[in-house]
Amino acid sequence: MTKLGDNTPHIIDKAIDFMASSQAFKEYLAHTRSSEFIPDDIPADKRTMYLSRLEHYRQLYRPAKVQKTEEA
Repeated sequence: MTKLGDNTPHIIDKAIDFMASSQAFKEYLAHTRSSEFIPDDIPADKRTMYLSRLEHYRQLYRPAKVQKTEEA
């Protein structure tokens, strides 16, 4: 049986991951500029994680290159 609060660290990590994903997606949609700003509500010990996840999602949310095929 789990105690109330046992999952709190996991929930915090998921929330930080979601915040990083949301920021990267807003940048992809050009709703915000790319920035290394860390929101104030992210705990100090999770800031490195946030920046790491932000970079990960920035790599995912890149415009696909349109390849033109030449017809003979």
